[in-house]
Amino acid sequence: MQEDELTRIAALITTPDGSSGGLRARPRNSVPSPGGDRLDEVARWWAEVVGKQLPQRVEHFWLPHTGVAGPVRSEVVLHRFTAPQSAPDALDWGIATADDAVDDGTDLILFSVPMPEDDVTWQVAAAQVLGLDAVEAAGWPVPGQTDHEWIARVARIRDGIKVVRGNRKDPFKLLHLLENRELLAGTGLLLQAAARRTPAVLDGPVAVTCGLLAARLAPASRSWWMAADSGRAVLTRRMLEELRLTALTDLGLDEGDGTAARFTLQLLETAVLRAQERGEAAGAENEDAPAEESAGADDEGSGDGGPAGGLSDAAGLGAAGLGAAGLGAAGLGAAGLGAAGLGAAGLEASGAEAAAVDAAVAGMPGSDFAAPLLDGLTTGADESGSTPADPADRQEDSPNAEPDSDSNEQR
Repeated sequence: MQEDELTRIAALITTPDGSSGGLRARPRNSVPSPGGDRLDEVARWWAEVVGKQLPQRVEHFWLPHTGVAGPVRSEVVLHRFTAPQSAPDALDWGIATADDAVDDGTDLILFSVPMPEDDVTWQVAAAQVLGLDAVEAAGWPVPGQTDHEWIARVARIRDGIKVVRGNRKDPFKLLHLLENRELLAGTGLLLQAAARRTPAVLDGPVAVTCGLLAARLAPASRSWWMAADSGRAVLTRRMLEELRLTALTDLGLDEGDGTAARFTLQLLETAVLRAQERGEAAGAENEDAPAEESAGADDEGSGDGGPAGGLSDAAGLGAAGLGAAGLGAAGLGAAGLGAAGLGAAGLEASGAEAAAVDAAVAGMPGSDFAAPLLDGLTTGADESGSTPADPADRQEDSPNAEPDSDSNEQR
């Protein structure tokens, strides 16, 4: 009955993006990253599993005491391990504990399981799942152990592997053969939390072993976890490698007493705050950019070297100037200065045709004021590739040209 319940829960678990998340989806010893440091990776993971806001409520399982509490912004609720003595009941208790945490509005679960000094159950379970022998599971050398103690530990791991042999691909049967309350309750808690889309931090070898067993049932569940510390035990590192998880710190914290989990929470809050500050700074820069571009465009349009500004300033073709001189479109048309007369073709014509145009302009009232207009237009023709007539030659050839002083008196 419990096996069916675990199978049902496992079927509900998907990665944050909705995929099945097979164990082989990520290369070994690698965390996919588009760039940045480890805190950037933490912030991206948190944005995927929860969002960009800080965690508000955090529940910390299962501490034998109040734990080592550093300063954090989140509200942290501590829980002790109070699972029933019966191994089957411990699994149900772990599932119910996860439900209670999520229903209370928990954003993050810190999962710390203290490692009993003489207990080898977690090593037996990990060795069976990973296909290791007793010596590989125990590791060598082990700091703080004498040769006699190491030999005795290897012997207990070997005897435990004999009991569970042949169940590498059946985590449920493996759990019940071992009859370990911490492993049963922890595996149920991690599976149900992932099914309820709530992330967890794994602290200590026992917690990582629970994650390894849960991932065998639901590979996508590992996307909801972060490893706190890599520890000193070789077996812990092998399990993290199998789970494709990179520990946030490498401080050799093997005790599972909550210290590594609290460090992880502090670093997570730092990463989220830094990402928020960078996002705000980038948003402010994006808001300033359009205003600077608009100002730059105005400067280009009004500068002396601008194509429109240079021509209008040189020829005096502003709207006010044309109005004051009476040289509107109608006036130019009455004087015979249509597009055909002043077009590029007319300016490229012979000297006689240019003289005729000058004569027509000279006959207008205020003809000297119109001369800059003609000069400006001929200058525009120069820029388009035509050859303008020399102004001095134009005055000599025009029989109706008047001295500048007389033109000023007429204006």
